[in-house]
Amino acid sequence: MQNIIGSLFSLIFYIVLVCMLLDFEVKNKKILYSIGLFVIVVLICNGLVLLNYGYATFMKLYPFLIYVPTFMAFMLISKYKGIKLIFVLLTVIVIYAVPIGIGLFILSFLGFNRSILSVICIILDIPTAFIVYKYLRPSFLYMMRNTDKGWLGFCAIPFSYFTIIYTIIHFTGSKNISNVLERSNIMIMLLTQILTLASYVMILRFFKQTREHLALQNEQNLLKTQVTAAQIHLEALEDSQEKTLIYRHDMRHHLSLINAYLTDNNIEAAKKYTTEVEKTINGAVVEKYCSNYAVNLILSAYIAKAKNEEITLETQIDLPEKTAVSDMDLCVIFANAIENAINACKNIPNPKDRTLKILCRTKNGKPYIKITNSYEGKVEFVNDMPVSTEEYHGLGTKSIVAVAQKYGGVYSFEGKNGVFQVSLIL
Repeated sequence: MQNIIGSLFSLIFYIVLVCMLLDFEVKNKKILYSIGLFVIVVLICNGLVLLNYGYATFMKLYPFLIYVPTFMAFMLISKYKGIKLIFVLLTVIVIYAVPIGIGLFILSFLGFNRSILSVICIILDIPTAFIVYKYLRPSFLYMMRNTDKGWLGFCAIPFSYFTIIYTIIHFTGSKNISNVLERSNIMIMLLTQILTLASYVMILRFFKQTREHLALQNEQNLLKTQVTAAQIHLEALEDSQEKTLIYRHDMRHHLSLINAYLTDNNIEAAKKYTTEVEKTINGAVVEKYCSNYAVNLILSAYIAKAKNEEITLETQIDLPEKTAVSDMDLCVIFANAIENAINACKNIPNPKDRTLKILCRTKNGKPYIKITNSYEGKVEFVNDMPVSTEEYHGLGTKSIVAVAQKYGGVYSFEGKNGVFQVSLIL
């Protein structure tokens, strides 16, 4: 009976640790009932094995009675699958062994007693779970959420631990199990556990620091691009205002001359001069592409550059005055994407082959942007990101990605058959 009670507490402790490290949430009673039913079924199976085959056989079959069913159950209900789930289960086994190791060390002074060991483990389970939740879980979940690679290598940590423990048990306990319980062997097991957990802490801290450093670099690059976009925005606004002031100042002279032409009945000269004044007005006013004034400013500046490079333009832009994306971040996207497109088109010898298409509209309340341009040569991609071998190039695409990630959006870069395309939903 004591073995069954100990097995129940061990199973509950194991499942609690797995839920912690998987960031598992019980969203409805159905899932809670399913977990309870799973515990009952596993416990019944454990009890039947204990009663019919004894404790020694139960311990040999323990991985198949606990770990395999747990893996299969969480494969169905957890958001993390495959190698990530395996890594979590292996990590929990390492943590799960800590109270057992401490209990064995205490009993090495008092004499081994299975019932006392179960009581010690139950007592130690609570502080162990608290330490895992408070100190290990945040860094662990940070790594789980932010990387999809290298998990097979991470699994080498618990596997190394299991190899050492198995070696100790196999060589010291092959003739007499009491040899395993010698204080020196228990000390080796405890030191192995400490080194393994220290490896976890070091890797988790190193991963978090590296990730935060990369995030800081991305923020710095994004900030530089935002400053550039703001300067262009300001220059375009100042240029527009300056032209408007000049035009207002000269307006009375224009009207006086037109009036003189009409007084002399020189209709052709009046029409010609009116046309010239109209061109001046068009140059002074920011061209309207959509209802968002900031976007109009940035597009006016860059589209003027594109026209100077004899690039054929096509625009379909429909943005409201205010969106969930800040004007500065929209400027970052348009400035970088269009500037990259202009630079790519400039390398095409024949101006007739230079094309640039800008599409922007809202889909389900979210801005959808697609910018397509022609190019010559080959575009290199690394991890679905275009890369450049030129110094200080390639920061524009990183800034675009940073903005997309900031709003939890999606993005893609494609380049084939001489056509490059940037697509974003923010």
